Amino acid sequence: MLPFERRSLASKHWKEWFIFALIFAAVGAFWAFTLVDSHERIKTREEERLTHQCDVVAMNLTRQFSAINTALTGVIKEVPVWRSQIDGPRLAAEHLKALNNAMPGVLTFLIFDADGTVKASDKQQLVGMNFSARDYFQAVVKNPHPDRLYVWPPFTTKLGNFTMTLIRVIPSSTGTFDGMVVAALDAEEFKVLLQSVLYRPDIRAALIHSDGIPFLMAPTSKHISGLQLVEPGGLLFGHIQSGNTTSVLKGKIASDGEDLLVALQTIELKSLNADKSMVVAVDRPWDSIFSRWKRDVYQAIGLYAALIVSAAIILALRQHRRIRDRRVTVSMEAEREAHVQELHESNHRFRRLTTLSSDWYWEQDEHFRFVQLHGDVDPKTKAANEVHVGKTRWEIGALNLTELDWDNHRTMLANHEEIRDFVIQRTDASGSIIWISTSGMPLFDANGTFKGYQGVAKDITASKLIEERIKYLAFYDGLTHLPNRRLLNDRLAVAIATCKRNNLFGALMFIDLDDFKPINDRYGHGIGDKLLVEVSSRLTTCVREVDTAARLGGDEFIVVVSDLGTEFQDSKVLAMSIAEKIRVEIAQPFWIASVQEFESDARVEIHCTASVGVTLLSPLEEDADILIKRADLAMYRSKDAGRNRVQFYDQPS
Repeated sequence: MLPFERRSLASKHWKEWFIFALIFAAVGAFWAFTLVDSHERIKTREEERLTHQCDVVAMNLTRQFSAINTALTGVIKEVPVWRSQIDGPRLAAEHLKALNNAMPGVLTFLIFDADGTVKASDKQQLVGMNFSARDYFQAVVKNPHPDRLYVWPPFTTKLGNFTMTLIRVIPSSTGTFDGMVVAALDAEEFKVLLQSVLYRPDIRAALIHSDGIPFLMAPTSKHISGLQLVEPGGLLFGHIQSGNTTSVLKGKIASDGEDLLVALQTIELKSLNADKSMVVAVDRPWDSIFSRWKRDVYQAIGLYAALIVSAAIILALRQHRRIRDRRVTVSMEAEREAHVQELHESNHRFRRLTTLSSDWYWEQDEHFRFVQLHGDVDPKTKAANEVHVGKTRWEIGALNLTELDWDNHRTMLANHEEIRDFVIQRTDASGSIIWISTSGMPLFDANGTFKGYQGVAKDITASKLIEERIKYLAFYDGLTHLPNRRLLNDRLAVAIATCKRNNLFGALMFIDLDDFKPINDRYGHGIGDKLLVEVSSRLTTCVREVDTAARLGGDEFIVVVSDLGTEFQDSKVLAMSIAEKIRVEIAQPFWIASVQEFESDARVEIHCTASVGVTLLSPLEEDADILIKRADLAMYRSKDAGRNRVQFYDQPS
């Protein structure tokens, strides 16, 4: 492409991108304006609905407070009459009960005398109680106004009810304080009013005293006694300070709450001459109001981004095609040669890496026959290329795999699955057992046709031998090759279970060598270890293959014998005879080869005896630790009796 053609094409491309940017900037501005306008309309609509719900609650609450105030005024007029009659308290109580039944919103009515004692109530248990120490009583006594309705903040009563009270003063004939009439409001009855304005599940409504203490919240089951909502900076504080009757604000009711859109309306109760007001709050979470709007915003952004990306891709592809059409086509033969060279280098790097990470590299054809092997293969497997090539893995064979294992392997290969750490046991050129771990991947050509497998293999014989040695030492003594304490516990548990199942007796023998320490001190630990090996050999010749001879540690051994018989006495006699046989066998002289280099042909004659303790395994339930302790006690009795003896464990009488 000539230089002037490149400049002309680049200029045309820049113009296309400039027009592209102008179009999508205009579309984005239009969508942004639409979304902002939608946000404002949603906010305005929600403010109107919340304000309307406040109006409903305020109107109904004003009516109920007016009715209660009328009832309190009526009671005050009747108080002088009741006081002048003998059965006045009864008449007053009946009148208050009738008022309580007619007004579900009132929890209880009370009439106090000037000393704070309840003279009459619809709750008989309150009569005679003195409430002069209550804050609301003291507040009214200090500043009594016969024409005022006292609206006292919510609190918990002595009966455990959360309430708020409406109070009016009972004046004396001279106009002084002569008691009060109190109506305690029932929060549960007012909850119905609040619930009626909850037009969505996430709406909340609250009735709050102007002092900031909530009387009721709906919906909620949380106890709200003691909450204080008039906090500086809070929405309720701001509403009260503004002096407005109605406010719609965004923020938090309490400092630790979530962002809300709240409609607040103050119920002044001026017609009732109330000393305090009430505030109705109806709120809805800000995020909930705009959740659908936010979803629309995300969808609009996603659509806008998708349009930009799609249009940009289309424009870029068109420009790229335009450039590509003006370029000189590169020779296909040159591309092929470059590709072949790259594959060759890649294959060479792969083989170098496999040589470094494994013992050898192998390849198979589509029929799973080996086609080549590279690496340290001959010494490891007694199989050079001429042995492997042309054969499948199962034709060569393995010592550790059954025909079923090979079937599973062939199924995996037929499914073209990856081979991972497939372990094969074979023999090497010397006939020794070796272990091989092989892994491989299926090969496919450019058309996806299966061409065979390639992979690596390595000799894992050393790690396998270490693994088997670790397993062996977990259950056998490394010196004598007898079962250790762990395997003894397993076999003893089996012997106990067999005795119980077949109703047979068995025996447990505790064997301790006499004077083993002096022998060790005199001849050295090398001779001592060889002596323990010889003792172990003699023990195994004294018992059957089904029995167990184990080394407990040091010079202590245990023998477990099963199936002695069904009778205790016969089993005891047989067990003692076996133990005596062991004792006699150990008492024979030992000829131990010297461990000294200058005495390579010399042998040392050692005399060693054993003390044996015997106890029986009964068909009854037995504990392995108890059996060993019994045999141990019997062995120590042998020691105390002079050593080189057999003692049977007898239950202490």
